[in-house]
Amino acid sequence: MNKNSPTIGIDKIDLENDYLKLASKNENPFPVDIFPKVIQEVIFEAHSKYQFSLDYLSSGILAAISSAIGNSIKVKVKSGWEEKANLFTVIVGRPGDSKTHALNFCFKPIHIKENTLYNDYSNLLREYEEEIKLNDKPKTRKPYLKKYLISDFTPEALIMHHSNNKKSLTIYVDELNSWIKNFNRYNSSGEAETYLSLWSGTTVSIDRASGKSLRIEDPYVGVIGSTQISVLKSFAQDGRSSNGFMDRLLFVYPENQKTVKWNINKIDDRILNNYFSVIANLINNSENSPKSKSVPIEKSAKEYLFNWQNNRPDEFLFEYERSIEIKLQQYVIRFALILQSIHQESKKEKNYQIELFAIKGGIKLFYYFRFNALKVRQEIIKKAYIETLTILQKTILEDLPREFTTSEGLKIACKKINNKPRISERQFKTYLKDPKLFKKISHGKYEKINL
Repeated sequence: MNKNSPTIGIDKIDLENDYLKLASKNENPFPVDIFPKVIQEVIFEAHSKYQFSLDYLSSGILAAISSAIGNSIKVKVKSGWEEKANLFTVIVGRPGDSKTHALNFCFKPIHIKENTLYNDYSNLLREYEEEIKLNDKPKTRKPYLKKYLISDFTPEALIMHHSNNKKSLTIYVDELNSWIKNFNRYNSSGEAETYLSLWSGTTVSIDRASGKSLRIEDPYVGVIGSTQISVLKSFAQDGRSSNGFMDRLLFVYPENQKTVKWNINKIDDRILNNYFSVIANLINNSENSPKSKSVPIEKSAKEYLFNWQNNRPDEFLFEYERSIEIKLQQYVIRFALILQSIHQESKKEKNYQIELFAIKGGIKLFYYFRFNALKVRQEIIKKAYIETLTILQKTILEDLPREFTTSEGLKIACKKINNKPRISERQFKTYLKDPKLFKKISHGKYEKINL
């Protein structure tokens, strides 16, 4: 080789992405390449060492960045239309899929920030209490705890904590099903409507029993947590399937999950510290911004975004597909703001506007979350329909193999119980005609669907 010829380097992160695209059997993998290299590096490192799902890590970090940014930056789409970066994210999986561990890893830098805030609060509270002992009318005001994350709370406590930290508050719940169950526990007006306002970033207020009112003019509330596949239907109950609440949820629902095996592997400190530093810097930037900054979309990026949106379908087979489409289009702008912010921080650039790469990354996330949203809706519809079947119909459905011939099906369905067939041949053949449960593959051969 000529000594003067340039050395050709091989980027490890590019290799990881190439391998992911070639080797992944997941029909809908998370587009990790939307992130700058410093973020991709920590995602692949945590996946390699801890075996956490790439989807859980990527979406968890996306939510952590969103929480760190807060309402310090908004996208000015056009006059009168601004978008914040708050996300409502739901991690879906089976028990043992390490959903909680993955989220704890992603939010570790924010947990560290919370520990610092709590220690500061404890010291100030101790000083305040000492002053009260010496003086019934202390000169200093009673300190309050500033939080970025909240888990167990009443609607009143949520607004109160947000008033203590007007920049950002994230509902961080291990099992989001418990959060859903608490809707309407404290009032009958419908807690879901409050969250619709919080998602949109419109003014919210609450009147306390003491007579004092709390009001947040520019709220910034995100949601992150996990749920099991078996309880997905609870998210759509009590009108949440039709009032737009479900359409605001970003479902992370990976396929082909492997059981995580215990190990003693440790993440490279350099990679971990780089990630912690990026999140900490974003939080500091937000705290040091007295007012929200409104940033424009660069001209070519706006043209690309609007052309893409204008060419999306207008007609849909199901109404829920249309609702999902509309909300996820709005999310594209939020995703772009997050991607632009993390790019700015990793590159230490100051010229702030939403560029084309961020819009394209946001559109990639649109397709990823759209796939999952439709998957969840189909899962809910399927379970709701199966619950309308009789006990005998459910039993026969469970007994039948994935694929079967008519004669095999008859043998299983019409087996004798107490010397009598469970159902008649005619009844089974009528049952086979249900298109929600069975698909005819060829003459005399069927396949179970929606299972």
